Amino acid sequence: MSATESWVKEFRYAIKSKIGSGWQVSNDRGNMRLLVGNKKEGFSSINLPFAWQKDQWPDAFDFIRIGAEAYLESNKKIPLKTAFKLTKQTSTEIQLDWERALVNYRKANSFAIGEATWKKKHLPVLEGVMEYMNRTKHKPENAKTLCKKVLNEYKHGQYKKLIGWQFGTQMRRHMRISLNKFLNYCVREEDFPSYWLPPELSMEERLSNNQVKTNKRIGYPLTDFQINRLVEAFDFNPDNEQAQKWKFAVQLCAVFGLRPEELRHLVIRNKHSKKPELWCTYQKQNSRVRERQLLGLKVLDLDGTPFDWSEGLIGRLAAGEKLPEIPKGKGGQNLGQYLRRRSVSGCWEVLCHEAQSEGLELTPYSFRHRYAYVAHTRPQDDGTMRSLTQIAEAMGHDPDTNLKSYARFQNKNLTKVFDRVG
Repeated sequence: MSATESWVKEFRYAIKSKIGSGWQVSNDRGNMRLLVGNKKEGFSSINLPFAWQKDQWPDAFDFIRIGAEAYLESNKKIPLKTAFKLTKQTSTEIQLDWERALVNYRKANSFAIGEATWKKKHLPVLEGVMEYMNRTKHKPENAKTLCKKVLNEYKHGQYKKLIGWQFGTQMRRHMRISLNKFLNYCVREEDFPSYWLPPELSMEERLSNNQVKTNKRIGYPLTDFQINRLVEAFDFNPDNEQAQKWKFAVQLCAVFGLRPEELRHLVIRNKHSKKPELWCTYQKQNSRVRERQLLGLKVLDLDGTPFDWSEGLIGRLAAGEKLPEIPKGKGGQNLGQYLRRRSVSGCWEVLCHEAQSEGLELTPYSFRHRYAYVAHTRPQDDGTMRSLTQIAEAMGHDPDTNLKSYARFQNKNLTKVFDRVG
């Protein structure tokens, strides 16, 4: 017997033994529905503000018990819906303080959620919650109704032109996750009734999640020669100080496989020794990697010799060469904006077309993708290949993430181990 059947059986037994044999509950498209009566006299039914879930049945039972008492005390003279409307008005729902819960939720997550992330990926959907729950009429009665309203109907964005978030997009997925986290907090920490727990995913939502995963763009790994072409493009205006700073940033991203955001977190250790070390102190959210030593993979010319600029980068940084000033959380955005500017946009545009011809997309992360490709496919000096763990550690993520993102690079030489068939 499944876990679902077990709790349903327990729920229905509690109703029958404590309330009466004429009372029943059923699953009505994911919500609870209450039926009262018998075959001879007929049935009356109402929807309850609870999802058909195991963790909601204890609260639903108390709700039914109070409503049933009101209905039976009137000798069944008042409509069933009226009896339970009175129950709803006297329940803990009237005491829910959504504004206070939102303030407390922000305080509880002040360290885990940065201000930029809060404004972009949490506040838009939570403002929708406040709008619906502060209405005097027609408020959502449970989490399922609230989620549908906020995710599908809430008008947001500049001038309130956007309606909901489109199925099959990363942004809808982010908004749903943020909404679910908030609702879980409200029930666990603010003592909201269990029918405010986030509902299980609908079939439509599951399909949209699969679409998000399927549509995830495949990053283009720049070739070493393409990177050198771009580096040379910065020198069309050698006296432009800002251009030279971004040129240095591109060189570092390519040789050390940096995320653009990590340009803000570079430190030199053992600065006065013969072999100074370059470290990155950036910690990605939800990552166990707090810092790592950066280990380079030189950018090579077609004949296999390193380009001059791909060596001595640590020494240049130690000597005080400047990088562009990048606001927190804007690394990828700022690098992308600069590459599209007039000084290097011609070369960047050509590279974008070259990526598109292979069905891929060029982004500021393509320098990091190049690093991953070279790490997987270029033999070491002794002829051996780097292990998956070594590559993952050098790039600052766990082996599972490396496998998920860069498994395709491990199969680049697949044709060499099979027979060539004409």
